[in-house]
Amino acid sequence: MGLGIVNPMPLKISAEPAPGDGMMTAQASPDDSAPFVGERMFREQDERIFHGRATEKHEVAGLWKANRLTLLSGGAGVGKSSLLHAGVVPLLREGGAHVLPVAQPVHRPSFPLAALPEHNPFRLAVLASWYPRVSLTQVSETPVTKLLRRYGQPDRGADQVPTLAAIDGAERLLHTPSGREQRQHRESLLDDLAMAMEQASHLHLLLAVRDDAFDLALEVADRLGQAPPASYQLAPLTPEAAHEAVAEPLRLSGGPGEAVARLLVPELRTVRRTTGLQTTSRIEPALLQLVCKSLYRQLADVSEISASQLGAEVDRVLTEFCAHSLATIAADQSLPAPTVFSWFRTAFGGPHGLAGIPEQQLCQSMPRAVIDAAQDRHLIRARLRNEDRYYELQHPRLAAPVRKVGGVTVPVPIHRPSPSVRLLEAHRALSAGDRELARRHAEAVVRACGEGDLRLLADAKTFLGDIAYERGDAKTAVGHYHEAAAIFEAVPDNAAVGWRLAGIGRILLSTDSGESVRQLRAAASRLPRELSIQTALGRALWQSGRTRAARAVLEDVLGRDHNNREALDAKRTMLLPGERYPLQMRNFV
Repeated sequence: MGLGIVNPMPLKISAEPAPGDGMMTAQASPDDSAPFVGERMFREQDERIFHGRATEKHEVAGLWKANRLTLLSGGAGVGKSSLLHAGVVPLLREGGAHVLPVAQPVHRPSFPLAALPEHNPFRLAVLASWYPRVSLTQVSETPVTKLLRRYGQPDRGADQVPTLAAIDGAERLLHTPSGREQRQHRESLLDDLAMAMEQASHLHLLLAVRDDAFDLALEVADRLGQAPPASYQLAPLTPEAAHEAVAEPLRLSGGPGEAVARLLVPELRTVRRTTGLQTTSRIEPALLQLVCKSLYRQLADVSEISASQLGAEVDRVLTEFCAHSLATIAADQSLPAPTVFSWFRTAFGGPHGLAGIPEQQLCQSMPRAVIDAAQDRHLIRARLRNEDRYYELQHPRLAAPVRKVGGVTVPVPIHRPSPSVRLLEAHRALSAGDRELARRHAEAVVRACGEGDLRLLADAKTFLGDIAYERGDAKTAVGHYHEAAAIFEAVPDNAAVGWRLAGIGRILLSTDSGESVRQLRAAASRLPRELSIQTALGRALWQSGRTRAARAVLEDVLGRDHNNREALDAKRTMLLPGERYPLQMRNFV
């Protein structure tokens, strides 16, 4: 980064509007060469550029290793996910610990949900994250305790090695869902985790939650038999830590790290008000990374910049960030952007935005989905006061940029992320219960995929099939799964084709048993060892009137797995009056 710091030298930037020109530009496409992550979290492979959290990562790692249950809490955007992925997990792995991949409740495996005999979205998200190489049919049916024993700690002598498992964003599991089925799914997963904590003494669980969900996490800790749990509250960065987080990545990339950090960190701490300047004691990591990445990209050709010019650039970056985030939220929620701009500027641009606004007051003027999205995009954060939830600006440094949002008539262009990231946004929308937004995101992914994105295109089609399947639209689901299977045929991925055909076959079980048999036979020919497909085929054969063939298929399944619950249930359904299971099977019915 050719950026030096001087005092009154002019800023050498062209083709960029100066602050106040009345024009705002949307976020540009990410530059992966920058030693900063911008708006996304740090991943495990970003360990080299993750700095400023040395104390925190060692303390959290120590708590996790020493305790059965650890709660890692902090506000939205404070860096819990980044600390886990790029700090704590690599540190523990380097020390020889047995650490499972960090689970995300919004995780969505690339798999047709209709192909599973039964599925719990919460359970599937967590366990498929922990055990990505295990068949999803096993993950969907096997208790956590059995998975831990089967794929648990390596044998290292007499001492039992702890299995360290984490759920990031666990507040999504703690809030009680509104739908009955979702509540049942949540309760089922928590019951399974409680049993695992009781029966698998080597399991050490870490839950990362937002501050406003900490009390709910304590209730879950009691349910898991681990009250009181160990806890660690992650705070924003100190000025010294923020200096390191800026200077070290720049130094490693050959840039003038110390010089940039010396001015940038104080600038991000400075809040300009009509009554004077205020200096905050902490810096939000999310805003620090956003500004650093944007300036690294936009000022790459600038050799010198003054402190005042740097302040103007930071203001411009933060204003564009606020405008682009709010415009995107408005588009996602099918609201006029000026309406969202005006609401946010009025609510959070003045003193109330810093002091905190009651949740009930905000929800009277804007849908909850907008408020949740603003928090997810690190514009605001929630705090609890006497059990009441308030929302305030993510950091006081955003106050001045927020007051500029929507002050011009030029539309703010929305630059969407790459198709792969957009599909993750679709997953998050569905996890939040917004099927319509999830569908629109996924359809946009389909439109954006190029010739080299066949697998991503097939994944998006599969996800659209899942959405239709979950809302009971069998015809649409079958259509999307068929399209996904055809694309995977071209990849080629024989197993993926087989699973899509299996999903189609299961959907058709209740409406067209003959076609169901044909689809499931085609799936079984591609995946002959998958007992769940064989079991579904047995059910389809029976429903189409081919009882003898159905019994033969199910008996073959039970011969290979006498505990197969779906096969046992199907066989029991097929029993003639007066028939009984063989003695060795009665205990499993």
